[in-house]
Amino acid sequence: MNQQQDSESFFITEEIEAQMKTAGYVFEPPGHVSVVRLRDVLAALSDNDLAVWPGEVAKEEFERRRHTRP
Repeated sequence: MNQQQDSESFFITEEIEAQMKTAGYVFEPPGHVSVVRLRDVLAALSDNDLAVWPGEVAKEEFERRRHTRP
């Protein structure tokens, strides 16, 4: 298997993945990857924390909260 010597992006194809697994490479998600849905993250935020989120994401969550609160 060849290692890239430059700083260009490298995408792992299924073929490359199979070669790497055969060579013993273990795929682990990086620490910054989240497996929680954005909807769940937003629902856990307080209104004050949500207020600092930019754009449509926060706006849509505020609307959802407005319609679901008693």
